[in-house]
Amino acid sequence: MSQQHSTRALLPLLILAAAACSGAKPKQAGEDYNFEQASSDEAAPAPAETDSPEAEASASQDSGGGLNADQKKQMEIALRRGGDKASNCAEVVPSAPTGEGEVKVVFDGQKGRVTDVLVGPPFAGTPAESCVKRAFVGEIVLPFDGDPLEVPYTVKLPAKKAGSASSSTKKP
Repeated sequence: MSQQHSTRALLPLLILAAAACSGAKPKQAGEDYNFEQASSDEAAPAPAETDSPEAEASASQDSGGGLNADQKKQMEIALRRGGDKASNCAEVVPSAPTGEGEVKVVFDGQKGRVTDVLVGPPFAGTPAESCVKRAFVGEIVLPFDGDPLEVPYTVKLPAKKAGSASSSTKKP
């Protein structure tokens, strides 16, 4: 009899929980939260009013892939960081070619990071290619809308230092 009593006590709780979980249908965009918007009576500012150099610069930034100044700055920082890391590849990869070469860095705006690097000559097809790729992939940038961007960048791998090989074999 105590089992039947506990089942009766739980039944209202189960019904209440089921009703609470069902909830209302989710609101769609534009159904609520109607903020004040400019009425159609008010005209938008005329394009002739934006002849200042700052306005032209911001308009050209918006038309250039839809990136704002902060996003472009983040990309430049990511490229510089990757280039700094890649410059060490000549030191850590045996028989790595040295010199300058162009890479194309792919920024995925949805993920907000570098997702791929296309390595050109003289590093393509050498052991240094994977080192150069690892130097850039994973660098974080501000997310942006649109397709992934492919940005060219010049990587410099300096010649190995004369004392670097002997210093790595020294014992403490």
